[in-house]
Amino acid sequence: MRAVVVEDEILIREGLCKLMRKMFPDITIEGVAGNGQDGLQCIEAFRPDLVITDIKMPVMDGLQMLEKVQEAGLFPKVIVLTAYSEFAYARQAVKLGVCDYIIKPVVVPEFVQTIRKIQNLYEQEQKRTPETMGNLEHIVSGLLYGVSVLDSKIEEFLDKKYQIAETTPFIELLIYMGDCFETGREKKRQEMCRILEQKDVRYCLVDMEYDRVVLALLYGYSSRQEIERWYQNQILFQKRDKRGRHISYGMLEVTGTRAIREGYHTLLPYMDWSIVLGDDVLISYPRIADVQTEICIYPVELENQIKAAVCTGEEEKIREITERFHTCFLNGRMYSPKEIKESYVRFQWAVLNIAKEVGCIDYREVDQKKLLDCIMGAKTEEELHRSFDGLFSHMSAPGKGVEAVSLAVKKTQSMIHEFYADGITLSEIADRLNLTQEYLGSQFHREVGENFSTYIRNYRLSKAKELLIGTQLKQYEIAEKIGYADAKYFARVFKECVGMSPAEYRKSNR
Repeated sequence: MRAVVVEDEILIREGLCKLMRKMFPDITIEGVAGNGQDGLQCIEAFRPDLVITDIKMPVMDGLQMLEKVQEAGLFPKVIVLTAYSEFAYARQAVKLGVCDYIIKPVVVPEFVQTIRKIQNLYEQEQKRTPETMGNLEHIVSGLLYGVSVLDSKIEEFLDKKYQIAETTPFIELLIYMGDCFETGREKKRQEMCRILEQKDVRYCLVDMEYDRVVLALLYGYSSRQEIERWYQNQILFQKRDKRGRHISYGMLEVTGTRAIREGYHTLLPYMDWSIVLGDDVLISYPRIADVQTEICIYPVELENQIKAAVCTGEEEKIREITERFHTCFLNGRMYSPKEIKESYVRFQWAVLNIAKEVGCIDYREVDQKKLLDCIMGAKTEEELHRSFDGLFSHMSAPGKGVEAVSLAVKKTQSMIHEFYADGITLSEIADRLNLTQEYLGSQFHREVGENFSTYIRNYRLSKAKELLIGTQLKQYEIAEKIGYADAKYFARVFKECVGMSPAEYRKSNR
């Protein structure tokens, strides 16, 4: 593969190039650029297989650059670098050839994983390129994946063998299968062949592995309206027969073979509407583009409630609040799927951040990009519902997850957790365990990684955070509950360690 890197921050650009050369010596970096305009010239000159680009750049931004690249008839694989606040733009760029996106700051394992995924996709597409023109499925597949160009020779072949002319109308039926794509696509293809043959239309089927979609391309039909009514009835029949559950369906009509790829990328984002309308409704373009949406109001009160539940470790209550959050958006109201997804991101990030604050999640184990992908890539209600599983799988009750340590240190931690509010000292604990204060202090520091005074201070502050978020107690009441007799001293210690006053912390988490 040949690549071009477009990034305005020179340190990031050089770092990416260095990492690429080290980890992927078989990928040649043909050129680099610091803005979209120079990037466009670089891409037009080198015609790379892969483009890694930032979104916000001077002169011309990344999305404008990709639009120009497409207008020039170039369709490289694209990875977008984006800040969390820009993820909506990254998702909008899918139709501009974006295969994936990486959230800044770039994490090396995520970057390597993403490049490998693109390499696998590229290799799959190369295998799909027929040595000859092949059959209709090969040709359509090559056009959809951007590895084939429709020239006069192929047009002549299509006209002669399939009676497909420049103005032939096509209906694209998209069957989004999500997680059941790998295991269920063969059965779905057989099912589609059976029902399409009963309808007596000409067609071909193409698997879009990356999007987890089976595409049925129909031609030689008499009426779009008649096909639409018939196919909607087929979907309802499959639901009654308890098949195709959590699979969504879309439909669009285009004219001419050249419009097939653009039509596919136009319809695919609209498949998100299955979240709102249900997976027994055919998403028909352009009708779906005219749907009038209502204002989506984010449930702030539920966010506050789940923060409090996380602080107190009430697992059943966390699940119950999560279910109520789901029903806020699945109540028959016509909310925009994009706004629903953004609400899910905000809600899960609130849970993630508060779980980190109270120490009931190993933040390093959480793949934030995967969580974001799970939400923003969802096209069914079930997928959105399952997006919480990845987050909850890393959570435990506050205070759990202590690493294996000696019995003496475990007992010390247990006493701290029980008597921290009473001002227990290392000397008192050492006396109870029949150990010297010096020995216990040294053992504690070696096994826990911090000394006794730091550990008990941090534990008190973690309890203070729980009380600030989960209760309405006043500052002096919280100070007393966690073992500080002087509320002003407590506030000073809290600000030194947390970076903000207790009042500011409470306000920022509500």
